[in-house]
Amino acid sequence: MPFGTRPKGILFSQAVAHMKTMTLGAAAIIFAGLATSACGPGPALRAQESVTIGVLAPLNSGVPAAAKSVVQGATLAAEEINASGGVGGASITLRVQDDRGTADEAAKQFEHLVNQKIVAVVGPVTDATALAVAPMAERAGIPLVSPGATGTIPYSGSSFFRTSLSAEAQARTLADFLVRTRNTRRLAIIHDANEYGTMVAFAFAERIKGLGGRVVGTRLYHDGDTDFTRHVTGVLADGADAVFVAGYPDEGALIVAALKGRGVRVPIVGSDAMYSTDLVAWAKVYAEDVLLPAPFVASDPLPVVQEFGAKYRKKFNEVPDHFAAQAYDAVKMLASTMRRGDRSPVAIKAALQGLRKFPGVTGQITLDRWGVPARPVAVARVHQGQFEIIQR
Repeated sequence: MPFGTRPKGILFSQAVAHMKTMTLGAAAIIFAGLATSACGPGPALRAQESVTIGVLAPLNSGVPAAAKSVVQGATLAAEEINASGGVGGASITLRVQDDRGTADEAAKQFEHLVNQKIVAVVGPVTDATALAVAPMAERAGIPLVSPGATGTIPYSGSSFFRTSLSAEAQARTLADFLVRTRNTRRLAIIHDANEYGTMVAFAFAERIKGLGGRVVGTRLYHDGDTDFTRHVTGVLADGADAVFVAGYPDEGALIVAALKGRGVRVPIVGSDAMYSTDLVAWAKVYAEDVLLPAPFVASDPLPVVQEFGAKYRKKFNEVPDHFAAQAYDAVKMLASTMRRGDRSPVAIKAALQGLRKFPGVTGQITLDRWGVPARPVAVARVHQGQFEIIQR
């Protein structure tokens, strides 16, 4: 996920109050600096045998829904692993740290995790925090598996892996859908001026041009902007067949509402970062029919997806999103590497580097030499407040 410093959203105390209820199974969850809650390991496990995995999530930030989903997905995976005997007889403990979505806090919290003798980290979730932590993880020899970072992470070394898909690949999928399926030829682009927005908008525009389409207008905005009058006026003047918005759910929701409020009736397409329940919650009725890339779809009829969805809904009374699924897969991937006997960070990293055809709920996962999974991207639309797949 491409989010940077965005300290807004729900109160952290509200998030923690909800997540304290997530320790009803066989996983120990530690919210550092706030509360410690644990349930005993399953009957096949001895309490003194435990391996700790860190979870870095932006709980107090502009993306509270994503952060909560990551912790819940990781929790469910850890509980299932412990209930089935753990990893080599050892239970998994999750230590959750709030990085607040900022690079400085992420670096601080990662150092804290290292001091707690963790063997791996699920996270960071955002590009900005991944950029800060990846070089540190390489120096410390601790593998990171991000369930949310989608941008390019330079200097990440050999310790950075993902269950999330690249933003560029998802943008290209949207471009293909618009031109080849919807016969769209004239596209307007509105994007955040930061590195993520610029990168995704460029990838989208290049693909559109390569398919014979035309970008008829490009307009930038900055984090924290709230007035998008000139952007909407420009789109109306462009005569575009569709509008691509590359940004975050908070500004994205405002842009979508501004476009529809001024009578824009052409399709509005969001970047991967906007595929979030936050967009639906904040844009409300204006989110209807917005098109988005979908790296995971809870309504997928595949048995593994339906089984995961049923267990997730039973525990959390929510439909899992892609952040939950990607965090779930991250913990399961780490556990699969530890079942081979050696639970050291060095051995885990080596096993991840050779990971092939891992059966995840997000699909079969094979990591390339940069630690990025390759799998198809679906296209979804918002329909009556829910995400509905229109192309697989």
